[in-house]
Formats: sequence, C-alpha cells, structure tokens
Amino acid sequence: MTRIYLTRHGETEWNRQRRFQGSKNSELTEKGILAAELLASRVEEIDLDCIVSSPLKRAYQTAEIVRGNKKIDILKHEGFQEINLGNFEGMRWDEIEDMHGDILHRITEDPFNNRYPNGENLMEFYNRVEKALGEVIDRCRDKSVLIVAHGGTIKCIESYIRKFKINKDWMGNVVQNCSLSCFEVNDDNEIKEIFYNDTEHLKGSTAYN
Repeated sequence: MTRIYLTRHGETEWNRQRRFQGSKNSELTEKGILAAELLASRVEEIDLDCIVSSPLKRAYQTAEIVRGNKKIDILKHEGFQEINLGNFEGMRWDEIEDMHGDILHRITEDPFNNRYPNGENLMEFYNRVEKALGEVIDRCRDKSVLIVAHGGTIKCIESYIRKFKINKDWMGNVVQNCSLSCFEVNDDNEIKEIFYNDTEHLKGSTAYN
C-alpha cells in the first residue's frame, strides 16, 4: 500500500496581502513558520520515506521545517508548482480588476480555455499536477510520502482523488496552510481517502484561522 500525505506551505506575506503568488516567491510569515513547526511535531510520529516538494521557496522552506529531525530526502518536483499566473503575479485582485478587468472576466468565466497572460490555464495546470502525482505514485510504491505544495495544486489533487471535475470557482476553496491530508493507493491504483484538510495540530495556536 502506498500512502500519500499532502500539505500546503505555511502562510506567506503575499497570502496576508491577498496577492496572486503563482510561480513567484513570497517569504513565510511568523505565523507560517509556526504552523510548519506544529505540523513537524505531528509528522514526527509518522514514518515517512521521503518528502516531495514544489521547488518554489515557500513550499521548500516549509518542507525543510516539517522534516524536522527525520533523516529523509526532500525531492523537488516542478510538476507540483502553483499555477503560473503570468503577468498577474504579485498583484491583488482589485488591482487586476482595475487594470485588466476584461481579461480577468474571461478567465473567471472559463479558466479552462483562457490562460493567465504569459501563464497557464486551468486545464494545463490540472494536467501537469495529475502527471506529477502519477509519477510520485509509480516511483514510491509501498512507501509513505509527504507532498508539500500549494493551494491550487492540492485542489487539483483533491479533484483527482475524489473524482470530480474541478470548477471555475476552484481558487476560493483550497486547503488551509499547513493542514494535513492523506490517501492510500493500492496496487490496482484504487484510491482511498483517509482524511482531508485536517488542522487538529494547529488548533489552540495563533497559527490557526
């Protein structure tokens, strides 16, 4: 049995400022670091074989914190990067509306076929993430792996494991920073969800929202 754990990186400065991050980097906040440390305490009791991380700094830094004292590798996989938002990265929603309202409207109405300027569309993003997940499952048979990624990336994985079509409102309903999810994959590639978006380790702390 292959066991896959999922977490989203800790809160960043741009999360707090409600800026589009995409493939650009933003530093973890104190809250984000604390949440990663609390997740590390929970993960300490889990027997992991390795961690696979998005190469973006906010995810990789979270992975390093969560690894704690475990003597395991952190492997980078570009397939788990957040969606590339192109020219919109670093901007707030209201700024994009003011400057590129017509483009934003087309994307929000049909994110599957309309790319972010110099970026990806939702279908390209989903296909990339699905391929990366399949590669991890194939290469890590009968192992336990933690994937450290992003809200959008995990939404794509959720869509895959729960067998529903990701919809155009996908951005507004993603997992909490440093939550933990888990599913198992058998030899026939049948998937069983164990738990999803669990935040028990964050409750009672300033990292919980």
